[in-house]
Amino acid sequence: MGSELTMLFEGGKRKALTFSYDDGTIYDKKLVSLLKKYDMKATFNLNSGLLGQKEHRMINGINTDFSQIEPWEVKTVYADQEVASHTVNHSSIVGLSQNMGAAEVLKNKQKLEELTGRPVRGFAYPYGSYNELAEEILSACGIEYARTADSSNDFDIPQDFLEWHPTCHHDAPELLKLAEKFCNDDSLQPQLFCIWGRSYEFAQKDNWQVLEEFMKYVSDYREKIWFATSIEIVDYVKAFRELRCSSDGRILQNPTEMTLWFEMDREIHCIHGNEKFESL
Repeated sequence: MGSELTMLFEGGKRKALTFSYDDGTIYDKKLVSLLKKYDMKATFNLNSGLLGQKEHRMINGINTDFSQIEPWEVKTVYADQEVASHTVNHSSIVGLSQNMGAAEVLKNKQKLEELTGRPVRGFAYPYGSYNELAEEILSACGIEYARTADSSNDFDIPQDFLEWHPTCHHDAPELLKLAEKFCNDDSLQPQLFCIWGRSYEFAQKDNWQVLEEFMKYVSDYREKIWFATSIEIVDYVKAFRELRCSSDGRILQNPTEMTLWFEMDREIHCIHGNEKFESL
């Protein structure tokens, strides 16, 4: 009779939470300060061609300060966060030729890597637009995940990380109800809560308290939530999917360098990189 194996997140936690924010406007600074206050993490999807621009735009009928983080600030502002790609000038790669789409992705990726000194491995689809060709372009350019703008209202882990549907937008009316469900659901399956948005939206509505209220609530449950960036979650899940199992499920081999946590027969275990685990 085989053993039941369930993935757990880092530290043996069943839940993971991440934030994903687009466009790199000056309001990211306040967002980062809130993340630090509550010891949480986010991914920021930037357009290298817009960095440093000072401008106002009419967005959803609201005159909005759309000024961008300066290029020289990127490394310090996002030092403890993840920087991911959003194309050079916020152009959708859907509708572009394969060569033009790849150029948009690679040019932005390269510039952001120069500014951060770190590999850029993630992406958020501009305008939420994606298709099969876009996914092929991203994969060929070394992008390992891509977040859409299609809210799922659930906590499922993506099967295909190039179509990562977030749980909800931060302004969704059901945000706090989802938070309550996420924190109090005793499901034995791993759960992932991904919130997305744009920091200038808080300035438009002067409703930063919405995010802080959410952060305060989930912070009380941090003993069972892993707060991580998008790429940390992707790396962990992909490593877990690399586990090698015997036919009866009682022998596990971890071919990766990452320590992985799991539940087997109602007991929590971890297996270090390049180690073997045998259940009694």
